[in-house]
Amino acid sequence: MFRCFSVAGLLFLACLCADAAPLVVTLRQPASVSDARLTYPHAFIVLALEKTVASHGPYTIQYSPRMNDQRARLSVEQSLYPGFLTVIVPRSDDNSDTLVPVRFPLHLGIAGYRVCFVSPKAQAAVAKVRTLDQLRRFTIAQGVGWMDVPILRANGFQVEEVTDYEAMFKMVAQSRFDLFCRSVVEVGMEAEAHRNLPGLLLDKTLALAYDLPQFFYTHRNNRELADRVTRGLEMAYADGSLLTLFRAHMSESLRFAEIPKRRVFRLSTPPPKGINFNYRRYDLDLTRELK
Repeated sequence: MFRCFSVAGLLFLACLCADAAPLVVTLRQPASVSDARLTYPHAFIVLALEKTVASHGPYTIQYSPRMNDQRARLSVEQSLYPGFLTVIVPRSDDNSDTLVPVRFPLHLGIAGYRVCFVSPKAQAAVAKVRTLDQLRRFTIAQGVGWMDVPILRANGFQVEEVTDYEAMFKMVAQSRFDLFCRSVVEVGMEAEAHRNLPGLLLDKTLALAYDLPQFFYTHRNNRELADRVTRGLEMAYADGSLLTLFRAHMSESLRFAEIPKRRVFRLSTPPPKGINFNYRRYDLDLTRELK
């Protein structure tokens, strides 16, 4: 009888320990020590998880190896890491049924504005651009697998894909291509991180704008995780803490980009596939954010 009681007690304790085990969430490791692009996205996820500790329990964060966007997507599709969440821009031709989104836009409608680092050789000519046709004469660098690539090519631009994120700053500074266009939510921190790079210049005259909503995705087996993060973000949006986080991370970069002083060229984009919810209701007014 004692043995039976002991076994039952151990099973009970095992169940308690299992219930108390923290949820493991995997996020991407930055591409380099100077890469600050993931600072806000990671804080975005942590905020959502913190908001839901009371309802969903504890969690722990771990980081994947360094990888580019294509490998990150593949890692999520193959469920290589527990609770892996990575940012993906949904494509109009996306047929994947293995991914589920966090139903909340990462950058609140702002990320689609692009300004460009410009090569020393092309700087003067770019400053004279007045039409899209004139702008299409210049080569634009983007990372392999970035969703900007098909959008830019569909709008008639010459795009060169580069595997190494850090190399693109050096290459545009060395006039290996004409433009390296970056989101307004990233360009300020990137300019600061590379301020000592000889020849790196930021064009001050033009900007591109296109619909580029970004969402965190995870494997469909982690649907409860996606739902938890969505719920946490809705809570954070409702109580104002998400907007506080966004502005703490993004306001300086948005002001740095100086969009009101630029000629803005708007590009066409097909609607994202598989996004059957109204993500635009969270869009911020860029003009108001810059006041």
